[in-house]
Amino acid sequence: MKRLFLSTLCALTLSAQSATAPLSLDDVMNNVEKNYPPLLATLAERALADADVLQALGRFDLVLSAQADTDRFGYYRNERVTAGFDQPLSTMGASVYGGWRGSDGSFAPYAGGLDTRSLGEWRGGIKVPLSKNRAIDDRRGNLQKTQIGQRVATLTIDQQRLVVRQLAARRYWDWVSAGQRLRVAKEILRVAQERDAALREASSLGQIPAIEVTENQRQILQRRSQMVEAERALQQAGIELSLFYRDTSGQPRMPVSEQLPPKLPTTEPLAETQVERDRVAALSLRPEIERFTQQKKQAQIDAALAENDRKPAVDFSLGFTAEGGDGTVRRGPNEMKASLRFELPVQRRAAAGKQLSAETKVAQLAQRERFARDQVEAEVQDAASAVRAAHNRAALLLDEVRVSLDLADAERERFRLGDSNLFTVNLREQAAVDAELRQVSAVNDYLRSLTVYDQVTARLLH
Repeated sequence: MKRLFLSTLCALTLSAQSATAPLSLDDVMNNVEKNYPPLLATLAERALADADVLQALGRFDLVLSAQADTDRFGYYRNERVTAGFDQPLSTMGASVYGGWRGSDGSFAPYAGGLDTRSLGEWRGGIKVPLSKNRAIDDRRGNLQKTQIGQRVATLTIDQQRLVVRQLAARRYWDWVSAGQRLRVAKEILRVAQERDAALREASSLGQIPAIEVTENQRQILQRRSQMVEAERALQQAGIELSLFYRDTSGQPRMPVSEQLPPKLPTTEPLAETQVERDRVAALSLRPEIERFTQQKKQAQIDAALAENDRKPAVDFSLGFTAEGGDGTVRRGPNEMKASLRFELPVQRRAAAGKQLSAETKVAQLAQRERFARDQVEAEVQDAASAVRAAHNRAALLLDEVRVSLDLADAERERFRLGDSNLFTVNLREQAAVDAELRQVSAVNDYLRSLTVYDQVTARLLH
């Protein structure tokens, strides 16, 4: 019983610790991957692409056939049964076939080919295109395009992931920054409240005028108002973050203030060598660039199909038949037949139009891919510039915060010694608060800019 109590107590302690543990950006990102509805909806693109591939593979399915015929009211009475199969191949556009047929009864002399011996007739053969449909045909072309479509679907998902993860990261840092602003508001309010008791005592002893107490009360009320605004901003940021941070059932989960990290991360400079590496990587990782590449491949398959349609159809067939059992020998019993078929539309305008359309689309996609590459490079350079500027601004504001806090401390000491007044102290303190709030905003701008940089360089995919 004692062990059970201790185990339960440990479990509750761990649960409480996990519930109040700081919420990290990785926690939000992992949650987005599992529970964010728009991203989950985009994942269906891959299932749709897989369905298209399965449908294209269906054109290579084995086809079974069977047919029964009877003639009962004519002069010649007979029954006939036919069964067979046809199997398209993925090699050289060939197909194989085979089957069996049997008949019984009397047949007209001109329909003797329908008559078989008692055990029926077995047949099998192969059909091979020699020109048109040999290198590529509609079956294989459609399959290749749908297989490329699987890659396009994956790129669509990656593109959506980049957008969603960037938005989630921005909402997370907005929430953390709102928490830091609330911390600053609480701290400055605490300073005024702690000073209130000392001012009242000094006023009662006649050391300072009563107006100083009133001035401090005004500051307390003002700072309480600022704290209410900061609390509202934190709640709003938490609500926006909850759209990305969800429970296992997919419902938005409101983060609590206990989950706030203790501080914002420090800013880091962005080296030019790092930007160059990321620029090169972005050109190969950005989904929209590769998407144009894959779409060009699909258009090139259309061009190859159009070129195929311009070729003459020259088909070779080789078949073998064998009859067994008793009966009149009218042919066979074993036969091998070969045939060569030629067909060519004279104008071939449909194929020419299809080829022109496909080649134009390839050229069009090449231009779009070129512009997409230029756009990615510009986005990387702009995002890197924004990160550097935000870092420099945050570093300058950090120095300003230190100086402002030192001035506020010095002014409070002068006031304690009677060399200053509360109005000046409040000005110094408010200047320090303003500097801290601007520094929090600067760090938030840096983190948001860094998130955009990670998006345009596709680092958010990792």
